[in-house]
Amino acid sequence: MPAADQYLETQVLTAPPEQLHMLVVDGALRFARLGVQALGEANYELSHESFSRSREFVNELINGLKADGDEAMVVNLQAVFGFVYRALVDADGERDAQAATDAIKILEQHRQTWVELMEKVSSERPATSTPTPHHALLDEQESPSRSWVS
Repeated sequence: MPAADQYLETQVLTAPPEQLHMLVVDGALRFARLGVQALGEANYELSHESFSRSREFVNELINGLKADGDEAMVVNLQAVFGFVYRALVDADGERDAQAATDAIKILEQHRQTWVELMEKVSSERPATSTPTPHHALLDEQESPSRSWVS
């Protein structure tokens, strides 16, 4: 396995849930941007592949939502991510760079909000508290949850 793949695997396996969410958002952004670039170069095969990969990440964001906490927030996030997903479908099917740009703007705003939230949570967390990696939490649960909200 190449060193970059090993690094990414280690990063994913040891990330706490909030950091894992950030990795998924970053993946969606990376491939959406690549899709826009490919559209600009009329490389439609690469744009299709890139938008498809970005949609997979967005789908993971949607599937990770869990209504254990604030149900209204989950419904709102489902609507936001659903819009992003549809915009990426339009960008791909209609070769519409503006639709992809709209999706990217929303994902960037979500990412910035997530960073600010994590900074706030981190500053409020006791200094002795160490977040548990997500894979350790899955081992403790009977039914695994991939929720980014709870």
